[in-house]
Amino acid sequence: MPERHITVQRRMVASTGSVWALFADFPNLASHWNGVRTTRAIDGKTSGVGARRRVGLKPVGSMDETVTVWEEGRRMDTRNQPSALVPFKQAESTLTLEPDGGGTLATFDYRYVPRGGPVGRFTGPLIDKMLTATFTGMLAAAEQAALARGSGRPPA
Repeated sequence: MPERHITVQRRMVASTGSVWALFADFPNLASHWNGVRTTRAIDGKTSGVGARRRVGLKPVGSMDETVTVWEEGRRMDTRNQPSALVPFKQAESTLTLEPDGGGTLATFDYRYVPRGGPVGRFTGPLIDKMLTATFTGMLAAAEQAALARGSGRPPA
């Protein structure tokens, strides 16, 4: 089954540092984004390469994520280990933040291999649509959370 690829971008008025602070709080994604049920640290390491979290997905299922690349303030890559209830065999993501004027250009890139052999070829476009909406919502929520924390407010 060939790998599928999704990229979403958002130009944010929040500062790059304030957006990074949210994503760098790796085990606590669910505290500012309601697109997942829960998130929690695994093994005690909460940042940097090797940090792991368990993500409770909506409506059911979970997966474990491990940070594989950590470029402070700029980039974070993860490898996802899905459970049996998740419709893909494997997945990896890259979040990149770039200064953009007084704000941030956030890019979220997701690569995954669907489950299901030939059936996966038909479900892939549906999963792509769902994941695109999910990740677009995640970036919007990150911007709002960064602004709400105060340090990411745009100049008046």
